This record gives sequence, C-alpha cells and structure tokens, in this order.
Amino acid sequence: MNNHLKIVHCANFSQHYNGKVFYATDRKITYGLMSQGHFVYDFSYRDIARAHRFLGFKKRSIDKMNQDLITTCKNIEPDLLLLAKAEFVYPSTLLIIKKLYPKMKIAKWFVDFLDREGPSFFEQFNFIDFFCQTSAAELPSLHKKFPHLVCGYLPNITEPVIDKPLFDTPKEYDIIYIARDHKEDVRYKFALALEKFCTDNNLNLKIYGSLGNPTIFGMNYYREISKAKIAINFNREDLLEGENKQKFMGSSDRMNHFMGVGTCTFSPKINGLDMLYENEKDIIYFDGIEDCFLKIKSYLDNKTYDAITLKGNTKAYAVSNARKVTKFMLETIFEQPYSEVYEWQHLIYKRDYV
Repeated sequence: MNNHLKIVHCANFSQHYNGKVFYATDRKITYGLMSQGHFVYDFSYRDIARAHRFLGFKKRSIDKMNQDLITTCKNIEPDLLLLAKAEFVYPSTLLIIKKLYPKMKIAKWFVDFLDREGPSFFEQFNFIDFFCQTSAAELPSLHKKFPHLVCGYLPNITEPVIDKPLFDTPKEYDIIYIARDHKEDVRYKFALALEKFCTDNNLNLKIYGSLGNPTIFGMNYYREISKAKIAINFNREDLLEGENKQKFMGSSDRMNHFMGVGTCTFSPKINGLDMLYENEKDIIYFDGIEDCFLKIKSYLDNKTYDAITLKGNTKAYAVSNARKVTKFMLETIFEQPYSEVYEWQHLIYKRDYV
C-alpha cells in the first residue's frame, strides 16, 4: 500500500441538506482517510443523479451519474474506489472500472439493513474486494455466498472533531429519546411505555421523531442531546422483552452520537458490543423495558450517570475515532499487517480465516 493513496469515495454526502446531517458516516470516513494523508475525492452520487434529472426521467439521470463515475475514475485513476450504499451504481459500471484499472481496489461500507436490498445491490459484490458493515451477524453467510469477498465488521464512528463533547451544557431533561417510529414499529411501543414511566415518576422526558414529535438535525441535535442526563438508544430490531439474540454487534450510530457529545447512554443489550463498550462502565445495557426503567431510576436517584458519561465519552473516542476505523479499513483492503490492535479485528471473514 502506498503511503498516500488516491481514493474516490462514492457516497451520499447529502449536499442538498446544507449540512444538517454533517455528522453522517460518509463525512466521518472521508475525514478519517484525509487525516492519514490520503487524497479523497467525494462523489455525491445521489446529488449528481438529481442534478441530471430532467422532466422526471429518473432512469436517464442515473445512467448519466454512472457515466460520470466512470469519467471521474478515468480522470483521477484512484488506488481505491470506496462505495457507500451506492444503490444507483450499476454492476456493469463497476465491471468497466475494474477492467480499466485491474490493480485498483473496490470496497464497500454499509450501515443499513441488507434484507431491504434488491438483486442488483448484491450483484455489485461480484466486483468488490472488501465489504464492511456496522452489524456482524450477516457477514459469515455473505462471505459464504461470495467466497472471493473479504467481509468485516465496521464500528460506528465517534469522532471528536465532529461529535464534539458539550459537557458544560446545563441539564434540562432527565431523559432524551430520539427515534423515528411508524406506529406499527416496536419503537412506538417503547416510546409510549417510556412516556408513561416518566409521567408516573415525575421525570422530565424529551422526545424527538417519535409519538408525533418533530425530528431534529444539525447542531440543534447535538445541543438537545447534551441537555439530557440520560439518552436512550433503541432500534427497530430491538425487543421490549429480553435481548434480540439474532443481533451481533449491530446498533444505530445514534448511540455513538450520544456518547460522543457526552451523555450517559442506555442501550438494549447487544451481543458482542461489550467488546467495545463495557457495561456499567462506558454504557448501560438493559435487558428489556422493565430492566431499562429500573436502571434509569437507580442512576438518576444515585446521580451516578456522570461517571458513565465521562468514561463512555473517553472510550468511544479511543476505540472508534475516524482515523482508527479508516486505518483498519485500508489495512484490511490492501492486506497489510495491522499497525495497532483493533478491538473488532477478529471479525474478518476471508479464505484463510474461516
């Protein structure tokens, strides 16, 4: 691997949102790569396709975006084409680029749910060298289906330059809960129960995105998190009772926003995640809704949430900062010896490993 790589990063970047999701994973990955001295060209594929759209002809605009990606690679001749979800990038486009630059690596990172993706998404894997995901549960089966493909776990990134801690913010809320629900979603039931619990116990609860409350973005999002003593991370696939045994290392990046900004973070127990964040030291894991409420009362009554806040913030920045995570990605992609210990490095699936 060269000391200084040229990288085309094909991701969302949400240019048209004017910075309201500046903390998204794509921005953090680009920052982490550039902090190591690499040149990164951001290719905002959705914005480029949108710019090509004329009279609502979406297919034609996507065709043009794919041609633009090919032209961009011709102009830059990158060492690495790094894809995010990139659902509009055709497998045929990757084949063309691969034939043009056979020594170039193609890698893909992913933070969504694979069960929502169609056949063309998985056809991309025939032309990709490395795939990493913020959940490890599906990696073994994915590697089995595509034996040439190196598959690895990708921690959600907590980056001090972006997720700046706001420790001095006065606490206005006992609890903050941020999630999008659709009424049939388990998060809706969780939010209803949480609201009742807080009302019954005279706790000040702030909710965004659930139970009809507005969503929140940008620095306002971080400021509101910092006003809470406790922030609760609860995801679509979590359970109201007990632990979802099918999950492995999977969580929303909201959890890392909470830890990064400096708020005591509660999360359902997630198989394997304690290898990154230790229970009752860096984070509070709960086993079902009743356990969650009991622990909320205990930590608020004893005022021990501040200790978790500080240790969790320090641990998250040490374990999952952007430079460390992207350095792991590059060392894996280019088959280099690991330059440091990565807490998740055993979650790699390749021919000589499994």
